[in-house]
Amino acid sequence: MFQVVVIGVNPTLQSLVRHLCAEHSQLWHCRFFPTVGSYLQAPRLDSQIDLLIFDGLNTTASLEDKRLVCFQAPLALRVIVTTPEHDDVVLGHLSHFHSFVGSELNTEHLELLFSNAARLSELPIGEQERRLVGGLIDFPQLPALLSGLDKLLAEPNVSSAAVAGLVSTDPLVVSRLFQLINSPYMGFVSETWNLEVAISRLGYQSLRSLVLLLAMKGGNVQAEQQAEYQRVLDQILAQAGQARSYARSSGFNRVLQDQVFIAALLSGFGKLVLLQNGREAGDAELTEVNPAGRGSYLAVSAFLLTLWGFENWVVAAVLNQHCWQTSGIGAQISNCLFLARAHQQGAIKLNASERQQALQAGFVL
Repeated sequence: MFQVVVIGVNPTLQSLVRHLCAEHSQLWHCRFFPTVGSYLQAPRLDSQIDLLIFDGLNTTASLEDKRLVCFQAPLALRVIVTTPEHDDVVLGHLSHFHSFVGSELNTEHLELLFSNAARLSELPIGEQERRLVGGLIDFPQLPALLSGLDKLLAEPNVSSAAVAGLVSTDPLVVSRLFQLINSPYMGFVSETWNLEVAISRLGYQSLRSLVLLLAMKGGNVQAEQQAEYQRVLDQILAQAGQARSYARSSGFNRVLQDQVFIAALLSGFGKLVLLQNGREAGDAELTEVNPAGRGSYLAVSAFLLTLWGFENWVVAAVLNQHCWQTSGIGAQISNCLFLARAHQQGAIKLNASERQQALQAGFVL
């Protein structure tokens, strides 16, 4: 059973939430609080709230009030109804809320929020990992370039020239794109310094993942840590190229190679988020293994990808790459990531049955 909490007196918002909860009464339960005070005085509900909706347009509350509200729902998908067209309003809430919606909130949008909240609640990560995510105070915002790119890619006859024109407005993306494409791991016969050719080679979906990764520019990282931040970013890009190279040597087709590359890029996203939230490269959360058997940063990556509505296969591939998967969604991709890292380290650890499955799947051992 999932629970949604609404703070505010907006009758339209309350009606929409009541209607959806009635339609899905076996899954969702709703609670309403007219003011911040009434919510804060209620019995602690933090571990029970899956979706928190705060009416920022009709509820008077200080920034400290909002911080306290969110503090009592650390594991929930936290949404504020506000005026997201103004950058200063959005930036002022980045430390507290995951998502922003305007007064035009409708049933379709609300259903999407319910769906994402349910996916977050069902994400197979441990309590310690959820607390790590709940303690983050600086959530990355989807970059404007990504929004523009999505709109462009939605056009039926989009051309690589048009995409190149858009991407050319961000020098960081352009420089990293050429760095990746001309890397020996990508497997292209010749180098290119033509942006349109580079984009065609990388593929639109891989380009989209690169744009998302580079959105974390380390703006809140201390000056003395910037070099370490860039080193981690370079490491992520190199590991993604190595994973794609391993997929190619194992006989994967171009589509699967791209999916491996995308999952590898997005796997490292959690490291950058943790660095931006004050962690250091040597901290336990950024290492490859925790008590659950995987790097905690992978749980952060999976949480954010789920929050933003990424497909299940990429979330599963990111989350499950710490060991061999016999089956399940995204298993082929996560197994490739697992073996690529082990191959790079020269220490592939598989039992007899897993080894036979890997060889049958075409993996190079």
